[in-house]
Amino acid sequence: MKIKHSFFVSIFVMALFSHAVIANQASETLFIHAQAVFERSLAGDESVTAVALNEFKIMSMTFPNNPLFLAYQGACNALMGRDAWMPWNKSSYAEKGLGQIDKALRMLKPEHDREKMRGAPMSVETRFVAVSTFYNVPKFFNYFEKAKTVLNDLLQSNAFDETPPSLQARIYLLAAKIAYDEDQGDEEIGYLRKVLEVEPKGKFGIEANKRLQEFAK
Repeated sequence: MKIKHSFFVSIFVMALFSHAVIANQASETLFIHAQAVFERSLAGDESVTAVALNEFKIMSMTFPNNPLFLAYQGACNALMGRDAWMPWNKSSYAEKGLGQIDKALRMLKPEHDREKMRGAPMSVETRFVAVSTFYNVPKFFNYFEKAKTVLNDLLQSNAFDETPPSLQARIYLLAAKIAYDEDQGDEEIGYLRKVLEVEPKGKFGIEANKRLQEFAK
């Protein structure tokens, strides 16, 4: 009887594990597509901003405990504010997006340092989305200092060392831009050199090298 009970328990556990694996694979597939659409909007294609927002909204509703999906939903709302015509719509979308990203940051737990999406720790990319959005919203929202705080948390995180080089390079490049805005030349150069250390031949490395050459003139 005990053997029979153990057998069914094992089957049940295996079924749960298989379901979790399938669910994670499905969410990652959805994420890859939605994030690609988001990148198009970020690059200036206003025609796909609402598409990216809708995809991440659905994903956040389907996976309500996933801070990364919520952070991207917030970033999409910020982009909707960028694209809106009316000033009140710009503010409304941006405020909603910033609030969602704030919530995503509060959702982060130690396990998100270990959980990965496309090979990147969930906590790292969630914080990167936060820093990038906080940095790029208009200054009157007063999120610049918060961008610096979250960036510092990100760079000091143990999970940062487990991050793919391309994302590390992108984060260092963003850190260099923040240092530039603060007129911290030595700090900017340091971050630009770190970009070249982790991804010397990628597009972020090319951008960093171009900026370093400007310092050499």
